[in-house]
Amino acid sequence: MNRGTLYLLIPVIFWGLSYIAIKIVLGELEPVEMISIRFLLAVPALLGILLFKKINIFPLKNHFEILVGALLIFVHFWVMAVGMQETTASNTAWILTTAPIFIAILGWIVLKEKFTLRQSIGLMVAAFGVIVLMANGSFENLKWLNSRGDYIVLGSCVTWATYTIWIRKIRAVADPLYTTFWMTTFAGLIFVPYTFFTSDVSKFMTLQTDTLVSLIFLGVFCLAIAFWLWSEGLARQNASEVGIYLYVEPLITMVGAWVILSEQITAWLILGAIFITVGVFIAEKSGKTKLMEHDA
Repeated sequence: MNRGTLYLLIPVIFWGLSYIAIKIVLGELEPVEMISIRFLLAVPALLGILLFKKINIFPLKNHFEILVGALLIFVHFWVMAVGMQETTASNTAWILTTAPIFIAILGWIVLKEKFTLRQSIGLMVAAFGVIVLMANGSFENLKWLNSRGDYIVLGSCVTWATYTIWIRKIRAVADPLYTTFWMTTFAGLIFVPYTFFTSDVSKFMTLQTDTLVSLIFLGVFCLAIAFWLWSEGLARQNASEVGIYLYVEPLITMVGAWVILSEQITAWLILGAIFITVGVFIAEKSGKTKLMEHDA
């Protein structure tokens, strides 16, 4: 296994397991509390990586764009976490696999990028897969009250698409690690104080061991180290070879959630996952937006 492959595979494993860690943390903390601690842990880890790579964090450029990006990434994390309070880690991972299609649609609406007939077919196939997954064998499950968490997680695909489109210009002129560090720092400066002012601080002193481990994993490994390794991998692999790694991500979640959280792997889950994968593959291969843009 060459270094480029390893750099891409490790983040995918981390991100696949991140949905499981989120479910564990949400057992004790509210979404805003979890996200704030995640930022608090990620900032020093990202700073250490930047110092190791000798990337200057000053002067700070694109202040407004980075601030808006920080708010968008918080909103994305928050919407996803709220949805995950009422759905499974496996459903979340497969639904979020459709994010590149939402990026392509938003690019078509906002940036006037071409959205082809094949992409439309991919969208319909993936949408059918999401319906199969959410229905789980009964159309009654498609009602808002029965699948509210799934619908909210689907909404987080829109927030991720908005974030991705917004930061494209920044990433074109700045190192991705530099951008991620400052967005995480800005978000932390806003939401960490808010969390400590509005939450019972004593609850953070009595967290269960598995919750603490999951928080460290989410902040240091999934948000900092994984993004660093992913950036290194992208620099070493052809873009056409990258997408396959992220098709593995929800599989890792599904197996991990079955082992760790005792989530069921049903025939409907597998069938929905197949349709989602095929649909995203068709759409991703037919347009400008690549699956590697779904990277966190």
